[in-house]
Amino acid sequence: MKPFKTHNQQLTILRSRDMVINNGSKAKRILENEGYYNVINGYKDLFLIKNANGIPVHPEKYLQNTTFEEVHSLYVLDRELRNILLKYLLIFEKDIKSKISYRFSEEHTSANAYLDIRSFTNNPDKLKDTVELIAIIASTISRHAKRSGSSIKHYLDNHQEVPLWVLVNQLTIGNVNNFYKCVDDTLKDRIARDYSINYRRHYNTVASIPKETLMDILKTVNMFRNVCAHEERLYCFKLNRPSRSTNISNILSIPTNLLTGNLFTVIAQLKLVLIKKDFNDLIKNLKDLFSRFESKFSTITFDEIKTVMGFPLNWEIYF
Repeated sequence: MKPFKTHNQQLTILRSRDMVINNGSKAKRILENEGYYNVINGYKDLFLIKNANGIPVHPEKYLQNTTFEEVHSLYVLDRELRNILLKYLLIFEKDIKSKISYRFSEEHTSANAYLDIRSFTNNPDKLKDTVELIAIIASTISRHAKRSGSSIKHYLDNHQEVPLWVLVNQLTIGNVNNFYKCVDDTLKDRIARDYSINYRRHYNTVASIPKETLMDILKTVNMFRNVCAHEERLYCFKLNRPSRSTNISNILSIPTNLLTGNLFTVIAQLKLVLIKKDFNDLIKNLKDLFSRFESKFSTITFDEIKTVMGFPLNWEIYF
């Protein structure tokens, strides 16, 4: 266990590691409000001196002229990035829930068909996943059935059943991801085709978004949604096992080596599933954010930060 350090002691430690603190009082307020661990430990990496193997030297030393304000600026930038991305992930989440509930209910008209294992794929490899999904759905209904004001409670009390388009609003994006994986291939294709039609409508170009690509997008969105929701570091987050990118690369004319599971990847994938207006708003918000922060760094360049995010220098040409 590391010994407790006061905020003044924390600032002393940073100065001993060659960090420049121009305004000690302001820096202390930031540490009081945001926490040393969140600001410094979370965002110091790009500012540390590293050896030939890219490993920070020990004891830690900061690059010459690194300021506390720069590290904090990266922290604030990342927070604003999460807020922007989360907004559009939620728009997609609402949309995919709507499409899945509509197409599933269209095919399975009986009440509570989502609790019947026969409504899902007969692939034996998916049997365990399907059973777990149905258990989660049943648990969700049971939990919300006891909550005053719950839409699920209302439908149970008044109609003795809960339509999927009502239930789906209480499912997480992870639940929805599993739901899509567990329905039969015909239904997967129909939902994916809805996105192909939307893309052609908005961009006036022929594009096929197969079920495999939509599953990849759902997987990526699920992971990045969790990062945003739990306020983890976003700018440097990268999937351990990136989804397949060949089809996305072909549709968007983005080289596959740029789609490696980082922030740029999820932005690119969102172009396939958001309406054009929403996607253009996302890109505009990113451009505005980058413009506001690019002058806040001098020890490192803003291009270095964008590179960590996976953004190529000419990233705008792809959107």
